[in-house]
Amino acid sequence: MRQYKKLVSRGLAAVILSGGLITAVAACGSTPAQVALPRKPAHAALVRAAPAPPSTRQLVVSAYEGYWQATNQAINSRSPVTAKAVLAAYVPASAVPGLVRGMQQLWQRGEMAFGAPVFHIVGVKLTSATTAAVHDCIDLSHTGFQNRRTGQIVGGLGQSRDYLITTLALRHGRWLVTGAIPVVQSCR
Repeated sequence: MRQYKKLVSRGLAAVILSGGLITAVAACGSTPAQVALPRKPAHAALVRAAPAPPSTRQLVVSAYEGYWQATNQAINSRSPVTAKAVLAAYVPASAVPGLVRGMQQLWQRGEMAFGAPVFHIVGVKLTSATTAAVHDCIDLSHTGFQNRRTGQIVGGLGQSRDYLITTLALRHGRWLVTGAIPVVQSCR
């Protein structure tokens, strides 16, 4: 009986202590602190500064890489309406109908895009304030077309190191892909 009373009293003490602890913690959270905080060092203000806007080079590269992703998305949509909407953000409006016609041929054959290029951008040249050229030693060896139903590869787009110069133009605040020229020159 004595041990039972000890266990009960210990348990009761634990309940009382934990209840007191909970009350103390709750009380701490409800009372505003009246403590003066030290001044932040001068370099801490830099953390709050807005990030620098992307450079023109970064915008051009982003548009170039986005074009490749958008093209696959447009092909795989199997919808002329969706394809037009996706491509409109990456190519001039005048180029969209021709691209969609080419995609319709793929759709009729039951083909879809697979893979994604690996970019090895050699350089970006701003030819004027509104035109640029991306020089890329692009790896297209793991991209191409496959049969939608069987998954069988029906065509690849290129090799592991294709030198490609892609031109872009700044129109209405967006960089758009206006052309691509494969260069017969090795790249590393």
